[in-house]
Amino acid sequence: MQRKANFSNGDTWAWAQSVPFAQSVEIGDQVFVSGQQTLDAEGAVIDKGDIGAQTRNVFENMKRVLAMSGLQLSDLVRLNTYYVFDGDDKDATRYWEDMTRVRLEYFPDPGPAATAVRVKGMPYEGQLIQIEGVAVNGESRRNRQRIMPEGSWDWSISVPLSQGWRIGQRIFVGGQISADAQGKPVATGDVVAQTRNIYGFIQQVVLNAGGSLEDIVHVKICFKHEDKALEASGLSEILDVSTQFFGDPGPVFTAFGVDLLYPGLVLEIDAMAIIDPERRPLKLPDLGGRYQPDIGSDGLSAAGEIYVGGQVSLAEDGSVLAIDDVEAQARVVFDRIGRVLAKDGAGLEDVAKLNLFLVGRNGAADVADSFHKVARVWSEVAPDAHPAVTPVRVHELPRPGLLVQADVVAVKGSR
Repeated sequence: MQRKANFSNGDTWAWAQSVPFAQSVEIGDQVFVSGQQTLDAEGAVIDKGDIGAQTRNVFENMKRVLAMSGLQLSDLVRLNTYYVFDGDDKDATRYWEDMTRVRLEYFPDPGPAATAVRVKGMPYEGQLIQIEGVAVNGESRRNRQRIMPEGSWDWSISVPLSQGWRIGQRIFVGGQISADAQGKPVATGDVVAQTRNIYGFIQQVVLNAGGSLEDIVHVKICFKHEDKALEASGLSEILDVSTQFFGDPGPVFTAFGVDLLYPGLVLEIDAMAIIDPERRPLKLPDLGGRYQPDIGSDGLSAAGEIYVGGQVSLAEDGSVLAIDDVEAQARVVFDRIGRVLAKDGAGLEDVAKLNLFLVGRNGAADVADSFHKVARVWSEVAPDAHPAVTPVRVHELPRPGLLVQADVVAVKGSR
């Protein structure tokens, strides 16, 4: 399958330092777009602290990157937005609505399946927003099916976003929250009830698309960080409830701590499904420690794509390996991703999309340094791999002491 990596040029933004990642990767009918930054062609942050201007910057950058593949914003089927807001939770909704009014200038109608979560920070100081996406072209674009189940929740202001899209065997499920048709939280503060509600919404989307929960290949859990012991965050309860909706072996999971849009929400979940009766779970008994539930797969291969869940630097006993050393943790993480891919005859060179979730202990400068260290490790272990990448700073990872988590989407035979 032909693969093309698109890199920065004079018309697009550039990283502050040289990194081995592409602006986008084209494979078959899909284009994986890196997290778009509010940077200029020399890698400097522009419009620091101005969410409206930065939102326009990232969308304009995304338009330029999509144009490299002959595509437009209307070709997007998935859009993930990560944004920073340091104010009180009670003011977060207004901030999101102000940001979204700018985004409405760019959203097509109908729009992509979307997720928007409030993170701790970005790779560089002064950045407030980052967006990534997946677009489709050709016959896939013309024959895609929008999924909008009756009785689903809705946003607090009118937006043209979609709950899901089906493209061939793939079902893209947007971020689901425990809310009603007016966008008001349901089961405020109740992590178990909210998790059940969200999986109910996910099930509606995949059923309306002609699939089932058995077709889910990846689940991304954004849990509310409470600035207290991680065990109290509710992640363990979320994962326990998750096991009630999936068989064994189940999908791959990625989880990280964020703040949520509406006061009272404790998590948001998006998902990816692929309808393939020959899907193959990838489990490695000697991979190392993991935080995911026992039913969770390390990787899942379906329709020529491999999804590898969030990999972290944990020992079998749950202790953190290479504590306080982000480079060493990154080596463990990338080694495990490579071993999972090898289980299905693939390698790091087949990775189309790489997601990096970083914890910076000492502010924004520490996050930038961590990102560049992790990028250097990637260039050493996979010198010929140039995936699209999204790096964000999260509040916490599933165990205290973890500094980096990565998950990937790989396409077999695309190197």
